[in-house]
Amino acid sequence: MKLNKLFLSLAMAGSVAGVTTSCSDMLDKGNEYVIYTDGRELTNPADTVTSLLGILNQLQSIAVRTNLLGEVRADLVNVNSNASIDLKNLANFDANVTGDEDANKYNVPRDYYGVINNCNYYLAHADSTAGNTNRNEKYFIYEIGQVHSIRAWVYLQTVLAYGRVPLITEPVITKLQSEAQYPMVELNEVCDYFIDDLQQYYGREYPDPQTFGSDVNPKLCFFPTQVVMGDLYLWKAVANHDPEMAKKAAKCYYDYIMWDKSGKRLTTMSTQSIAWGDRALFQEKYERPNGSLSYTFGGNWGSANVEGITCIPMDSASTSGYYNELRNLYNYTYKTEVKEASISPSQSLIDLSESQEWYGYDQNRKVVKVDNTKFEDEQIEDHMLGDLRFQANYYKRKITHNATEYTQQTIYKHEQQHVGIYRVTQLYLRLAEALNYAGYPRFARTILTIGPNNTVIEGEVLPYYTSDADKEFLSYFKFDNTNFISYAQSYNALLDTLDMVKGYDPFYRDAENTITMRGIHSRGSGLAFLNPNYCALATPDSTSYPFALAKQVGSKIKKEDYEFPKEPTKPKEVLKPSTWDKYPRETLEQDAYVEFGGKKANYKRYQDSVSNYIKYLDVTMPAYESEYAAWSAETAEKQLKYDADTAAYNRRHEVFAESYDVWYKSAFSNASFIEKEQAIVDQAILDEQALEMAYEGNRFFDLMRRALWYNDNSKLANPIAKRNPALQGKLMNRHNWYLNWKNKIGY
Repeated sequence: MKLNKLFLSLAMAGSVAGVTTSCSDMLDKGNEYVIYTDGRELTNPADTVTSLLGILNQLQSIAVRTNLLGEVRADLVNVNSNASIDLKNLANFDANVTGDEDANKYNVPRDYYGVINNCNYYLAHADSTAGNTNRNEKYFIYEIGQVHSIRAWVYLQTVLAYGRVPLITEPVITKLQSEAQYPMVELNEVCDYFIDDLQQYYGREYPDPQTFGSDVNPKLCFFPTQVVMGDLYLWKAVANHDPEMAKKAAKCYYDYIMWDKSGKRLTTMSTQSIAWGDRALFQEKYERPNGSLSYTFGGNWGSANVEGITCIPMDSASTSGYYNELRNLYNYTYKTEVKEASISPSQSLIDLSESQEWYGYDQNRKVVKVDNTKFEDEQIEDHMLGDLRFQANYYKRKITHNATEYTQQTIYKHEQQHVGIYRVTQLYLRLAEALNYAGYPRFARTILTIGPNNTVIEGEVLPYYTSDADKEFLSYFKFDNTNFISYAQSYNALLDTLDMVKGYDPFYRDAENTITMRGIHSRGSGLAFLNPNYCALATPDSTSYPFALAKQVGSKIKKEDYEFPKEPTKPKEVLKPSTWDKYPRETLEQDAYVEFGGKKANYKRYQDSVSNYIKYLDVTMPAYESEYAAWSAETAEKQLKYDADTAAYNRRHEVFAESYDVWYKSAFSNASFIEKEQAIVDQAILDEQALEMAYEGNRFFDLMRRALWYNDNSKLANPIAKRNPALQGKLMNRHNWYLNWKNKIGY
């Protein structure tokens, strides 16, 4: 929606209280980084770079609370008794500011609008036409695009925090401007305005990172327009239960995956994982899992297995500028004094992690399930059961210092200096969420289980979405098999007739180090595609389902059930004596005595040899042959029965499988079936967002999107009430999800 149209639509609402507001005590009308000199144009590259750096620096003021607003108000962490009153109030939804005498350090909208105002000034005064006309170059085209993207991201964070916010898109540099009335907008209007605002800057290259300095890769300081736009479309989709908006979100996330500008390569899913190794699986010595998970915002931005997309760089010391307070809130610290962590994992997160099933292969390529029978109680207490990401990210023990016992806690995600905003696995999870809301749960499921490439999509997705609209949409997504290498270099579908679950039957790659795609659940729960219970598809709920044929199939035929007789053991052969053909078997001639040297011992051995051979011929072999004949007859009879039963089973199975396949593919035109499957996959995505993204400031907003999509406030209230039952009723009122500041923003 254009700005003038948006202003007009709000004005048409009439003189309703709260439609507009003045912001004189909320706006930051200038700071040391942005040049406010009588509306001076920013035509000098040094000025524009300094101003962009100032905007990036001012993002530091909202970095920590971006995490806390999304984490401590949700269900995956607890705020401990030693936490500040401001943090406790934030977690308990009591952080509203009513007047000048009231304050909460995490409810300061001025910080958001300080960034916004700097962006507005930059966009109003940067000369977009300046450049080298001979070379058709615009000096600031990439910087301007980034400022638009940053402003859109900040506005989205602001409206998610407050629900209703003033829309200010021009710089406020005078007292009169700050006292003007500005229209109040909600999530839908923010999404509409900034989707339109970002269109012409979509997918542009980043500014030259050599033009300003930072102790992190400068490209990590930028906000990809594709990802920000994807978020705007995703929130627009859930606010209106709109699959078409979800389709647009999915395309935006995919566009970033394929974006190859500014030195970025194709964004494959990370192959990092924490897993039980060969010693555990082959020898059943479950001591310590192998592997690692990296969450640092370093390395070569845009390269394989580098998770970082965007972060907000913070100052290195707590005594200067904006320090990353999260390092102290999530971790035990000991400098001048001992301080225990203020935030700890909740029982909900621990239970979710331990409830996951871990699957892998043994040395014979047989599937191994790692369950609680493999561990001692101490190992389970150390979180080695279930999904291993919890154990990889969390450490706790009791220590004593100066005769006082403390809890030493480390959450490794928050040992770094900088505050993360976007990373690769988060991007793929949002792609999965968007695809599911768009109506393609099978596509979303591949992201969790095995990783999408063209082979997987052709076998697992395309056969089930056959309308022209489906084909057109799905044709947009191409994960070529050369770069997006999953476990399946070729692929077959499996059908479990008992559970009606589609599974994977890939021809596996011998060398795992060639893989560039790993299903996200496999980062902590083994090979997810081996787990028959993970993310199971919807059970049949249609009257067209071939129930009668399924019942007729019966149990799979097992040969061991037919009690085949054991084959008799063939007797050891007795060799024919050398003189057997020379002398009759009935007599022992004197000639033989002479032939064997005229010695009784030699002759006795000859007699024994003949006797044994006669017994072998007359007794042993006839008895064996009789027993063998009986065994053969019984075996043949049972084999006939087994073959007949197997053939009959296979015929019933074939008839059922054909009918099932017809039903299953046609079921995707059944809205109730799709909705049921979407709900199952959506829960798997939500759980995966918890297992993978815990402590990173996303959880509250992940729950909020579910509540909006399903139009069901309990989707947010119920999980959070598990850590604090008193919040149940409060959060059933949607207005209480948001902060309120002096009744000027918020509800």
